[in-house]
Amino acid sequence: MHDVLWLTGLAGGVLCLAGHLASPVRQWMPHAVALVAMLAMAPGAGDRSTLLAGAAVLGVACLWQMRAGCRYRRPAESVNLAAMAVLTAGAAGAAGAAGVERSHHGAYVPEGVASAALTPWPVLFLVACWVVARAGAVLVRQAWPSGLPARHPGKRALLLGETGSALMVTTMAVMIGLP
Repeated sequence: MHDVLWLTGLAGGVLCLAGHLASPVRQWMPHAVALVAMLAMAPGAGDRSTLLAGAAVLGVACLWQMRAGCRYRRPAESVNLAAMAVLTAGAAGAAGAAGVERSHHGAYVPEGVASAALTPWPVLFLVACWVVARAGAVLVRQAWPSGLPARHPGKRALLLGETGSALMVTTMAVMIGLP
């Protein structure tokens, strides 16, 4: 099951990136970082240090997005990256707790995200917070538009970005929440 979820999350990352490739590098680079972080969550590959590094890089990408992202999509995409950073940090904690076993040679065996023993409630709470924060970001942008003109992304780019972000965040949450 985790393999299918991971591939779904990768597909979401590719959709997010595809929606931004026509933009300047400063606008699509955070999405490329998110795709690489999704690669770190591969079943069996995500040991604690890799996932912690991924969470830190996603945090930097979130700050980058807030500063240099597309003015129209900046708030919602920053919330997406922040949620992914928190989920990746949670996966690192779960991978660290689950990967303390030793092999028959006495070496550390990283178990990755697939063996995380988290209850689904914290993960569901985080997804609910993500949904509320995204909705709030969109409502604030519409209620108090900035005085600066924002280039509206095309419908295709908007659809790819929204679908991709929903796939990535929800599959990351399900991967961590499933035993």
